[in-house]
Amino acid sequence: MRTILSILTLLLVCGNGYSQITIPFDFTSEEENRLIKENDSLKYFVASTDTANTVVLNEEGSYYKLLNREHKVIAEGTYILEGEKYLQDGKWIQRSAGGKMLLIGYFRRGMPVGTWQEYYNTGKLKTVSNYGVFVYKGEFNTCLSGTWQEYYPDGKIKVNGFYAGLLYTYKDTVTVEDPVSGQQVGKVVTRSELRAEKTGHWEYYAESGELDRKEDY
Repeated sequence: MRTILSILTLLLVCGNGYSQITIPFDFTSEEENRLIKENDSLKYFVASTDTANTVVLNEEGSYYKLLNREHKVIAEGTYILEGEKYLQDGKWIQRSAGGKMLLIGYFRRGMPVGTWQEYYNTGKLKTVSNYGVFVYKGEFNTCLSGTWQEYYPDGKIKVNGFYAGLLYTYKDTVTVEDPVSGQQVGKVVTRSELRAEKTGHWEYYAESGELDRKEDY
């Protein structure tokens, strides 16, 4: 059984989005990432996922850079240490190997927040999306919420719309062992899912710039 609990506002949002924002953060720990060299302010490590890349950490400023094999910066931003976990936190930028900006925005504890801008390899704006914050039962999460714009490579508007967060709960029956009788019994469990969905008025444009269609959700 699925029950819609509530529709969230622009700033109260959820977890699953139209497309999850990711910028490479290829560092796990000083034990798991092999140290290459260090000086008074910087440490250089082998990247976690692509060992041809290099992670540079300024631990004093909690600043991270990811360098490709040509030593070009392809991702950079600030981070925090939460327990033993390194999390993206603050402003982050992703670039192409040629130095063109591909993605810019902000993270909070490893999750995207606020306004994000994505670019084509040409440097032209591709999408502008917004992520909001939602705290449910003490757990922090984010997802798409607010205005959404997508553009053609020549800069003309392609899609203009709005996302809102929906909080769903599901009740499922699972089989567990009764600790007293040892028999298999059914138990009802409840789980929650936060989802971003289209809402309100959406406009879709042809490459010529003319309005193609309108949809209401």
